[in-house]
Amino acid sequence: MAPVFRQHDPDRDGTLEIEEVHPNFVEVYFVPPEHSLLAAGLDPTRAKSYRTKLLDINGQCKFLTIHPISTFGDNDDFLKPKYDQIERITLADMDIVFRGSDDGGVPTTPEGVLELLEGLPSAFTKDYAYGLGLAKPYRFIIDAVEELSDCTELVVTSEHATGPDSEDNKLFYIAKKDFEQARRAMNSIDNLSQSAARAVKETTAYNILAERLGMPKLDPKAGRHPYRRLFTAVAQGKEELSEEDQNAVIGALSKNVAGIAEVQPEKLAKLRGDIELVTLEALIKRYDEMLGEKLVEGRWQAFFNENPFILNMAFGYPVIKVRDQASVGGRKLSGDGEKITDFLVKNSLTNNTAIFEIKTPQTAILNKTPFRDGVFTPSADLSGSINQALDQKYQFQRQIAQIKDNSRLYDIESYAVHCCLVIGRTPDGDDQKKSFELFRRNSKDVEIVTFDELLEKLKQLGVFLRAVDEPAKFEEPKGDGNA
Repeated sequence: MAPVFRQHDPDRDGTLEIEEVHPNFVEVYFVPPEHSLLAAGLDPTRAKSYRTKLLDINGQCKFLTIHPISTFGDNDDFLKPKYDQIERITLADMDIVFRGSDDGGVPTTPEGVLELLEGLPSAFTKDYAYGLGLAKPYRFIIDAVEELSDCTELVVTSEHATGPDSEDNKLFYIAKKDFEQARRAMNSIDNLSQSAARAVKETTAYNILAERLGMPKLDPKAGRHPYRRLFTAVAQGKEELSEEDQNAVIGALSKNVAGIAEVQPEKLAKLRGDIELVTLEALIKRYDEMLGEKLVEGRWQAFFNENPFILNMAFGYPVIKVRDQASVGGRKLSGDGEKITDFLVKNSLTNNTAIFEIKTPQTAILNKTPFRDGVFTPSADLSGSINQALDQKYQFQRQIAQIKDNSRLYDIESYAVHCCLVIGRTPDGDDQKKSFELFRRNSKDVEIVTFDELLEKLKQLGVFLRAVDEPAKFEEPKGDGNA
């Protein structure tokens, strides 16, 4: 997956205001957008009165302090700290904070702040519209600090050992090397779990065929170590575990995965497969619940940003994300521009680009009254969104050479830019369905996909994964298979 950098639309994501406190020391504030204030039940005409501090950038002492807040208006903790206890995260003595400035000075414009955020370490969220702080996979570091201390500020530094400050009981230092060790360990666990999933599928397929052929299945040995015995029992589905035992299994996986893979690879694979399926089912449930709410575009964009593989299912070829909220009409993808697309992706094999425009499930796709008997016309929102995507494509193709050069992204191409619009729901009536299909199948330059169609694709993926564990529930196909 390519790194994700985001250029913000002020109407969608709010704005940044910078105030100079002292020479080479600025404070950065977040002014929420109108739709977030409305969702929170606040007066949108008083937006500036709700501005909230995001950053302290000190060029003299070489530190950056992040104020992690919740930025979604439909959350109960809107504009409040996003963590239970930690209110500030400081990066001290880090070159990353000021490397973008020739004179060592701090940024004084919103664009400069955005470029600074893009340069933050990979463990950090770089998008103020989603709330700054540690990225979701590394939230456990915050949880650990809050459990081990009463501190309200976390300081990542190379000058202090890990632990609370001896004089200021509000500061908790974490040595840079310890922070990196924790980050790498979490990445390693994620990678190991993915490898385990592949092993589970291979072993499960072997056991299914071996049973049909009357050959013995792979039966792991439990071994003597209590973690190994516990892990084997979980993989075989023989017992339900307490929370304490579940934590023991997680610890065992990270510490003994290599040995377990040698002794009982098929059970390691089965456990990974179960985890993969449960995770997908939780995602489907969350998607289904979101469809039942009237969420703004920003919430859906955040959801797809967290789960970009869902967008892959809209295409018939492999894609990876280049950027979300890409400025396709500006000087570079991460710069300001009038034409901003929700997601810019590319074919992972040919580098040909595609543009995604995300609307909402409640967006109407057809007019309510028929144009003729049984014929419904596309809504203004649908036709306008198509033209919006086509204009973004036009601007991107015009500016591609300059964008590639200024962004230093040379592995993107505009051979035949594909456009995809995610909008609305599938119509209910037969005439409406017919009209919608006739319209979108004749939209050769913009592929139109509804939100409920993407959900159905997720559900079909879940059925496919469950088929491995429950082959008997699926009937043999009838006929000649040419349906």
